[in-house]
Amino acid sequence: MIRIRKYTELNKTDHDRLFNRFGADFSSIMIDTVAPIVQDVKNNGDSAVKKYTSRFDGVDLSSITATPDEIEKGFQNTPGELLSAFSAAAKNIEEFHSRQKREDIQYDRNGITLGVKYEPIERAAVYVPGGKASYPSSVMMGVIPAKIAGTEDITVITPPGKNGMVPDIICAVCKMLGVTRVLKSGGAQGIAAAGLGTETVPKSDIIVGPGNIYVTAAKTYLFSQGLIQIDSLAGPSEVLIISDGSADPKWIAWDLLSQAEHEEMATAVLLTTDIREAEAVKAEIMKDIESGSGRHEIKKKALTRSDIIVMPDVESAIEFSNRYAPEHMEFAVTNPMAYLNRIRNVGSLFLGDHSPVSVGDYYSGTNHILPTGGAARFSSGTSVDTFIRRTTFQLLNREALSEARGPVNIMSGAEGFDDKHGGSINVRFED
Repeated sequence: MIRIRKYTELNKTDHDRLFNRFGADFSSIMIDTVAPIVQDVKNNGDSAVKKYTSRFDGVDLSSITATPDEIEKGFQNTPGELLSAFSAAAKNIEEFHSRQKREDIQYDRNGITLGVKYEPIERAAVYVPGGKASYPSSVMMGVIPAKIAGTEDITVITPPGKNGMVPDIICAVCKMLGVTRVLKSGGAQGIAAAGLGTETVPKSDIIVGPGNIYVTAAKTYLFSQGLIQIDSLAGPSEVLIISDGSADPKWIAWDLLSQAEHEEMATAVLLTTDIREAEAVKAEIMKDIESGSGRHEIKKKALTRSDIIVMPDVESAIEFSNRYAPEHMEFAVTNPMAYLNRIRNVGSLFLGDHSPVSVGDYYSGTNHILPTGGAARFSSGTSVDTFIRRTTFQLLNREALSEARGPVNIMSGAEGFDDKHGGSINVRFED
């Protein structure tokens, strides 16, 4: 169960567990399981996808994609109140992501025209996890920024239910967003089908979205082959909360528990400057666990991986967070905006007492497909930029090339390429 520790009591093992936590090495999974599945899908297409879906999910598919009737029926079966909630959230997500659109760049300098063109990645796939829960919110988080970027061909990948059908709410959100292709297979075989293409599913150029270790390994494998772009290597979901003792302990406890209920491998960490708050938060957590509410066993297991750490002050807690680089960070202190520019390396930041992670998971407009396991130190969450390519261009006149001639000859000569690198300029000035 979750423990209370003082920061000064943490040893080297504790630091290694906290700051080097991406997850298990999946090299053996890659070699023994994922690579053979990918190769089989490459050679046998739809039939291989059906085979592995039957083996791993216990479902025999007649087609690896949902039919238009299945998508329509799922939409019709979804209660109006649920559709309204997702529709409102979709508008918020679209509004936020629309502000991320980029404009092309072009300027002139001494006979040179330089610029950047921004173009959408043409074909994208969005992985939506299934199994223990259904995640229609992840459909929105992947599809909406892709459509704003201008991506026209979008495939949603998701495991089927035991009845061989895509959950109604997934179908409903796909229809709401104009997605007509839903690949009914998860795991490595679903990733391989989208990343390679089959008789039924066209090849995607990028695959985004979190999944289990087999999904992550398959995305990594296809990326390593130069076949697709990916968003990031997704590990278990996580939250880090910083509090100065001013927050309601029950609110903090429930925010930690909301992360713990994701999965057994989820991580929830509280950094507080107040030992009394630490004890009160733990008491609220224990009260919930003892009640047996919700995803009880999942929360219990996740909390064994979680920590309450008493910090000397808010500044040291921010320093800890910057090194930890959490997927989600809640900053529950007095006047949180005063610290904004000192907080770095966070997937998504939730400021103040009334900004729990769950509002960003679903509704506020920011994206919930985020870097985990410390990857926020060098990567960002899914956005419109995820689905955009940059192309630089240049146009030089004769005078501008003449000015560049001397420096290019000197530099290419230093690198051993003076024959044709420098020569390709020189030949343009021969009589």
